Amino acid sequence: MGMRQETLSRIEDAHRYSSFYEKDLSNHLPMALTALDGLGASGAQVAAFAARYEGKLEPLPAAEASRMAFFRQELERDGERAVLERWLERLIPGVCSIAFHGLVRTAYAVETGSRAELAQALAHWELGYQTLGALPEAVGSLTPAQALAGVNGKRQTGGRIAGRMDRAAAAPDFSDVVASAGVLDLGLLSQALIEAYAATGDFTLLHGITACDAFAVLAPYMRDEGLALRYLWQALACAYASVGGASANRVRKGDDTLGWEDVKSRAAGATDEHDVKLAYSCWRQHRRYGGELYRQVASAALSRREGLFA
Repeated sequence: MGMRQETLSRIEDAHRYSSFYEKDLSNHLPMALTALDGLGASGAQVAAFAARYEGKLEPLPAAEASRMAFFRQELERDGERAVLERWLERLIPGVCSIAFHGLVRTAYAVETGSRAELAQALAHWELGYQTLGALPEAVGSLTPAQALAGVNGKRQTGGRIAGRMDRAAAAPDFSDVVASAGVLDLGLLSQALIEAYAATGDFTLLHGITACDAFAVLAPYMRDEGLALRYLWQALACAYASVGGASANRVRKGDDTLGWEDVKSRAAGATDEHDVKLAYSCWRQHRRYGGELYRQVASAALSRREGLFA
């Protein structure tokens, strides 16, 4: 079942806004509306969310409009698959860009089926492109979870997620953490991230959960999925290092017993874009890989608005 036309119309109508606001924050409206539609939100719920969110957005600047037009022309000339294959190869080394939102918005744009939305998503990723330095060669045999368990970094504070990740990547032992993981699998990465988030409740790691979900959507368009997974792993490990690992375990709050239908129903009426995207990603990751932790995390988050943890 595809996206409803009324939701798609709202997403495309919002292209009059920039994909950034307050200089370097991502406009979540298209992503949130895609997730709401996928979760079964009503037309009224989608409309109410859009009306609330649009107040913070800023007009589309000329430079971004130009890049959108460029990508739209490429899509019209070559089609979605060719453009995605070509540009994902260029952009995946910056999978961390804009706190993973370049990746996530592009994946959600693919789901909409809208070339206009895909054009703005790719422009957003390109304009916010960031890398974490050279990709270390894999020399170890640890699983992602085992490699993360060895992180004893210093929690980065101040500034945006992107800046904190930059500082974490510059730590002398960060490359060793990345190199210590052996053959990677997206299911193992996803499991490591949901466990890390459940152990810390950290906002940065929430973005890692949505990134794993988005990567699964875009994987069919990646020319070298193995290399792309290494870049994703580098970025996820950096996100984890930037929060100092799981050294500050917290007690989970909220009701983690809600079933998926209740989770989806509550998410459909949520007012925070991150609650919506977390529920959407957890639901889809559960469908791909199983495991109760995805449901428990989403349930706890939605049952207590102030968050998962104290």
